[in-house]
Amino acid sequence: MGESISIIIATVGRLDQIERLLTSLSQLNGYDELRPEIIVANNAPDESKAKQVEALVGKFAARLAHPCRHVREPRPGKCRAQNRAIPLAGGSLLVFLDDDVEVTPGWLRAVVNFFHEFSHEIMQGAIRMREQDRNDAQIQRDLQRYRTIDFIEYGFAPGRKLRTLTGGNMAIRRSVFDRVGLFNEKLGPGQSGISEDVEFAKRVLNAGYNIGYEPRATVYNEMDRSRLTEEFFRIRHELQGRSRLAYKKQSVLRIVPNYLRSIFTFGWYSLLGNERKKYRAKGRYFHYRAMLVEKTKKAAGE
Repeated sequence: MGESISIIIATVGRLDQIERLLTSLSQLNGYDELRPEIIVANNAPDESKAKQVEALVGKFAARLAHPCRHVREPRPGKCRAQNRAIPLAGGSLLVFLDDDVEVTPGWLRAVVNFFHEFSHEIMQGAIRMREQDRNDAQIQRDLQRYRTIDFIEYGFAPGRKLRTLTGGNMAIRRSVFDRVGLFNEKLGPGQSGISEDVEFAKRVLNAGYNIGYEPRATVYNEMDRSRLTEEFFRIRHELQGRSRLAYKKQSVLRIVPNYLRSIFTFGWYSLLGNERKKYRAKGRYFHYRAMLVEKTKKAAGE
């Protein structure tokens, strides 16, 4: 088909998840024909865990017919790990997967076919929920309340243009990085905690590139129940606030009215008993409060 593919997986050392993902990659339809390169960008926090990741990748490299290699990035940050791997990748298409997803057998062919069928330079694949999680009533109630795990099932036809990205399953032409630069290393897990994909999407759109949706390029996301809690809800929205402050110009004069509005709307929807809107307002409260805290620290010279 003319495209060379590099699959880049940044990991903090979650061995069970990496093994599951590598196993699913080894079982892809068209694997021998399309000959993808797999690069695991090892961002484990200590050398003991890093060596375990390296050994696991080595085990798969020994049995796979095509390159599967390990790249070490000891400095914390998902974006740093991805940026470490990008210059080393040989593909014209760079595909990024989170380490806690599992690909479906037709995923790789769908990725490649997308770039032949459409003129978009960036692909957003589907990120779906496992069937057992979809059928769990408590999980569904918690998801509706917190919305703290990313799933991408838009219901759009293939090729529909999007205005944002979710980094757990996306593919980007190498030439895009040559023009807009690499991922912002101040953002994402290991740094500000979130929004590295959203910020990158803004840059590529501003550069005139198109992001397209491909529902046939499907992965299944792990359901981490620890993310469906009040504590994680607070942490996620605080991370979002700090992350957006890191790449968007936000003055105190803009933050304070939004902060006060979030307090009012939280109280209002609490009185009305509208659970969903109450939690949306609560999330904005944590978001803007975190922004104010960061602004205060900077003003104090910390």
